[in-house]
Amino acid sequence: MDIINAITNGASSVEAVKSETYATMGSGCCTQQVERLIECLCPPEEE
Repeated sequence: MDIINAITNGASSVEAVKSETYATMGSGCCTQQVERLIECLCPPEEE
């Protein structure tokens, strides 16, 4: 839940999520899941 909260509160990169939650600091297997959560939970960037 901490990862989802970080993303919905503005963390829009894996590094930002990592600094707020310590996610992706182990073997790196969850990096793809964090990237996917960012894609799904962040509003699309306007061009």
